[in-house]
Amino acid sequence: MDDVGFFTVDALFSAAEMEDLNQALEDFEARLARENLESREVVFTQKVAERDERVRAFAQQDVFVEISTAFLGPDTDLYFNQKVYKNPNGENAFSWHQDEGYGPVEPSPYLTVWIAINDATPENGCVSVLPGSHKRGLVHHWRGSFGLECHRFDDPDQGVLVPLSAGSIAVFWSQTIHKSGPNLTAGVRKAMVLQFSPLGLRHTASGMLIRSRVAIARMGHPARGNLEV
Repeated sequence: MDDVGFFTVDALFSAAEMEDLNQALEDFEARLARENLESREVVFTQKVAERDERVRAFAQQDVFVEISTAFLGPDTDLYFNQKVYKNPNGENAFSWHQDEGYGPVEPSPYLTVWIAINDATPENGCVSVLPGSHKRGLVHHWRGSFGLECHRFDDPDQGVLVPLSAGSIAVFWSQTIHKSGPNLTAGVRKAMVLQFSPLGLRHTASGMLIRSRVAIARMGHPARGNLEV
């Protein structure tokens, strides 16, 4: 992790666990009653854990207590979370970016856990990573073809592909530069992203405390329930 800025864990979750997570996300989406989701190339649904008990319970599992405290210290929160489903027959890659490029915070970096609900392959839009890019710190971003961008698609260095089987995860720093390709297949590519931070996270620009609603660990032990600050 220190050298390359990411690692993977294969088959961390069972097929049944991924089906349960997918069902919870689909049920939540149905309650939102958003229209024409099938027409979008990528469907983002943010802050699900704060609003759904099943997804919150998934994010508060002991395994995420262990991962977050191993890298961030004994007191951690779920800073941000989102469902990211890529619909079939897409055309666009998501731009090279750092997660923290969308909102600098202190202390940094925080930790992103990318969960493959079904197989993530080069054909359906798995993540690619620039190994060691987290050592540059937070770099300049600009508006790209799909989201913010900090590294060009025509650069000779296009990093390494990180395919994941269903139930596997990729873990990387918020300053690790990464992208994901288009979904060129006939099926939906399904992923859940959980981002963990130390307690007391603040916006760099304003210094204001970020309201974090989901506690993960306190003094290295699981912290259950909602956290209001």
